Amino acid sequence: MTQKENQSEKCFSSLNDISELERIRTFVSDCAKKFGFSDDISYKISLAVDEACTNLIKYTFNSSKNKDINIKITSTNNDLLEIYIYDKSEPFNPLLINSPDMNEYLKSYKKGGLGIHIIKLIMDDIEYIPRSQNNMYNTLILKKKLEIK
Repeated sequence: MTQKENQSEKCFSSLNDISELERIRTFVSDCAKKFGFSDDISYKISLAVDEACTNLIKYTFNSSKNKDINIKITSTNNDLLEIYIYDKSEPFNPLLINSPDMNEYLKSYKKGGLGIHIIKLIMDDIEYIPRSQNNMYNTLILKKKLEIK
């Protein structure tokens, strides 16, 4: 795990392991708080990143522990936080997954499967760029606007 800082960008690198999720959540939450989000919103942002990273670890890395997850958090202006999650797994676009009908979900007593739905509920905007010949990383970009009162 490495961490570097400058005024508007913070980076974090983690091994592909469930045991790293707590450190990822702490890093994201701390950055969100420093940016100006409340404890509650910072927690929700860290939850969205946790869900994205959990999906990478459980489903796309196929139990390979030698892959890294890299996170970059930037503030491009005074009211927008952008979180970039980079990985080298097989491309998977979470934006293609439809949100479930929650009434049907609850009736079926299903467990799991809400991670992408949670991310969509928490974040203001989501983008996905798959890796390609010109781009060696899949990039998930999560954006959250700071509501200035």
